Amino acid sequence: MTEKSKARLPKGKRAILILLPLALVLAGLAIWQFAHREREYQLDSFAMGSYVRQTVWGREPEKAAAETVQRIGELEREISWRRDGDVAKIISQAGGEPVTVDESTATGELLEELLELCERSGGALDITLGPVTRLWDFDGEPRLPDEKELEKALALVDYRKLSMDSEEYLYAVPNEDGSHLDCLGTRYRVSLIEPGMALDLGAVGKGAACDEAAELIYRGGISGMVASVGGSVCLRGEKPDGGPFRVSVRNPKEDQTGSLGVLELDGGYISTSGSYEKYFEQDGKRYCHLLDPRTGYPAESGLVSVTVWCPPGVDAWWPGALSDGLATACFVLGTEDGLELLESYGAEGLFIDENDVITVTEGLKDRFTLTAGGYSLEGDG
Repeated sequence: MTEKSKARLPKGKRAILILLPLALVLAGLAIWQFAHREREYQLDSFAMGSYVRQTVWGREPEKAAAETVQRIGELEREISWRRDGDVAKIISQAGGEPVTVDESTATGELLEELLELCERSGGALDITLGPVTRLWDFDGEPRLPDEKELEKALALVDYRKLSMDSEEYLYAVPNEDGSHLDCLGTRYRVSLIEPGMALDLGAVGKGAACDEAAELIYRGGISGMVASVGGSVCLRGEKPDGGPFRVSVRNPKEDQTGSLGVLELDGGYISTSGSYEKYFEQDGKRYCHLLDPRTGYPAESGLVSVTVWCPPGVDAWWPGALSDGLATACFVLGTEDGLELLESYGAEGLFIDENDVITVTEGLKDRFTLTAGGYSLEGDG
């Protein structure tokens, strides 16, 4: 079209020709801004016998959340005794040759950290409790075991009979240009010393799943996230409004609705263990799923619930699994010994006893607001 012919166009058409390039530029800018702006995305799934909920803020939250679901599924296969992963192999070889586990799976590193927790808790958490938990079968058809069979199973429980050693090795990671990068890895050799022994990581599995969810914060374009797996929660990054994360603490009383109170936190990992989660009644007595590895029976520590917070920067490879394991160990130990264990890890906690008294550690006192009636805070007049 010549300049002369352009001049003969009606004014309206001339305006369209002039504005069209500008409109295309603005449309492209809008598309770019939409693709790069932060969005909130929520995804619900199911794993480890519990609902998994992720709330993610970032530029590509859908992709990150979907990858996390896949990774949690892989972790479940690796550490569940019911599946065909590392833990099942270690159990099948109990009393025999060690099983080699490399760092392509989480198992070796996780077991190493959990063994330290077993020792520091004096066996209040014992990851070799498998023979006993199978007798009670809280995840299937719960029952009260016979004393003799329980005694036999209890004799096979001893975390000190889980043998682990490790060695470092070099492996190659290919680059896009055809070269490769030499990396240093760790290979573990794991064995249960006596035949019949069995691992059970059920007390830490949901917290470990939160650790896997937390990894998405390192993926490009993710600014913050909240992930809950059963009674464990992970808080990473920042919320869009820059405020603290608000986490409700469940009211352990069965006849109450709503929460016990609210925690305001700037990140970290939270896990709760309570006698209300799984239980059955027989001959007028109630039996909960939180077993004392020292007796083989449900813990009788005077507690009904323990919530543990591992704050950002806690010294642990698996802080989510640690918070989960600490909640169980503290429930078994009771308030006094549980507080000492938390202090040794730099963790914080909230203990609720059978008399409806709540004990809160110093690091949580200014972060916890009690909203339910019928309870008293330890130390209050």
